[in-house]
Amino acid sequence: MYMIERIWGDGSMAIQLGKRLLLISAISVLALPVQAQTLEEILAQSLLKNPDVAAAISARDAIVEEVEQAEGGYLPTIDVAAGIGYEWTDNTTVEDVDLTRREASINLSQMLFDGFLTRSEVERQSARKRSADERLREVAEQFVLDTSRAYLELMRRDELLKQAKETLYNHIRIYKQIRKRSESGLGTLASIQQAEGRLALAEVNMLAAENNIMDARANFERVVGHPAPEELVPVSDLDVPMSMTDAMERARQNQPTLALAQHDVAAANAQYDAARSLMYPRLHFEVERTWNEDIDGVEGTNEDLTAMLRMRYNIYNGGSDRARIRQTQHQITEAMEIRNSAERQVAQSLALSWNAYEILNRQMPHLEQHVVSSEQTRNSYKKQFDIGQRSLLDLLDTENEVFGAKNSLVDARYDELVARYRVMAGMGELLQSFEVPALERPVEEEQAAVEPEPQAPVEEGQAPVEPSADS
Repeated sequence: MYMIERIWGDGSMAIQLGKRLLLISAISVLALPVQAQTLEEILAQSLLKNPDVAAAISARDAIVEEVEQAEGGYLPTIDVAAGIGYEWTDNTTVEDVDLTRREASINLSQMLFDGFLTRSEVERQSARKRSADERLREVAEQFVLDTSRAYLELMRRDELLKQAKETLYNHIRIYKQIRKRSESGLGTLASIQQAEGRLALAEVNMLAAENNIMDARANFERVVGHPAPEELVPVSDLDVPMSMTDAMERARQNQPTLALAQHDVAAANAQYDAARSLMYPRLHFEVERTWNEDIDGVEGTNEDLTAMLRMRYNIYNGGSDRARIRQTQHQITEAMEIRNSAERQVAQSLALSWNAYEILNRQMPHLEQHVVSSEQTRNSYKKQFDIGQRSLLDLLDTENEVFGAKNSLVDARYDELVARYRVMAGMGELLQSFEVPALERPVEEEQAAVEPEPQAPVEEGQAPVEPSADS
């Protein structure tokens, strides 16, 4: 009886356990933000703010400018030149003359034929732009998948914490029941010790569940960029294909990684065509007007107006052009092998996701039956314990079995949801399953991105740095 009084006393242990549960609940509530958000709302809010997505948008936009640079090859170029300086002339017609030479000219040049270099460069940059579009979609798909997994992990850990709290409450109830039996002279010291040990283990399990949900919140903030919402709204079940064959066929059509690799092959082919253009002559139409004065020792004005068709053809440059062609042939082979490797990786990733989805679906009915059977066994054992037909250890074991069965079912449900999302991402269709904004940077952010940074003040004695002119 001394041990019983030491354990229970006036019931202070139960009171402290109750305070502990209230404190954990209060901390969990206070640690949460003040609003609820669905997964769709989180994605819409965070997608364009994600650093990887923003970097991919900037990379795509940079290549858009490269396309415009390449298309500029179709348009004429206009150059203006002017000069003034000293000239000394001594030849068969002019002897030892010093003059101040003045020059001014304007030249217009229009490319007529360049061996299809400009066309090939436009095709190459356009293929790179399409590749950058797919790269952006690939990064966005990965962000949506990571965010979905972080959100589902929050939901999983929240349910597991509720299960741990429920189990702890059940152990407290059993503990109180044992105490009453002991006070009436029906219980034993061993029963109290068994109940106390299982109660301590239940509290440890709850603390572990609390730690896991805190880790899940930290991971969510890392992935998404802002704290987790207070309330978690159930996610929608995405419709997956009926078979692995259908999933793979849809992946071949929609997977951004495969499309990206295919566009890289097209860019390599266009680069090969651009290299072959070096074997052709160049033909330009040029119009030039000059205003010169005091030229070649002759005082006075010297003006010209010319309109010329000019052909330039490099006959030999050390074999560099042919080496360039061979280089681009190897780059085509490299791009094709990278595409083949991407196809294998996509197929493997999709197969792993599909296998997990299929096996988890087959496990679900058995896990649900395990929970039902465990709960029925626990209820039966409780009735038998009340009439002395079951030991306390039997009752505590069934309580732990229910706890484990429910945890396994929760894990399987969320693993199955994650597998669904992985299958959709493997097919390249996860992003379009949610209502998210277009993968374009907002106008105000675009203006802020291109606005030049303020110049640092020039220190005394330091020459200012002049901006270079754009040629």
